[in-house]
Amino acid sequence: MPCSTCLTFPVPTSNYDEVAVNEPMQSELYRCRVCGQLIRTGALERCASYLSSADARQRFPGFDPSTS
Repeated sequence: MPCSTCLTFPVPTSNYDEVAVNEPMQSELYRCRVCGQLIRTGALERCASYLSSADARQRFPGFDPSTS
């Protein structure tokens, strides 16, 4: 569940860590520093989407939530 910080994504950027990139899909995965929620952005999308760890593993090859 996104926290109040997640709902203001992407500002300020200091609240989020980039944890993975999927170049073919032109998308990036960020983690909220406050609650740990995973947030995906896409180059051609107008909004961010919230992902579970399982969804993030499927969309971002090589992503391991235990090491990020």
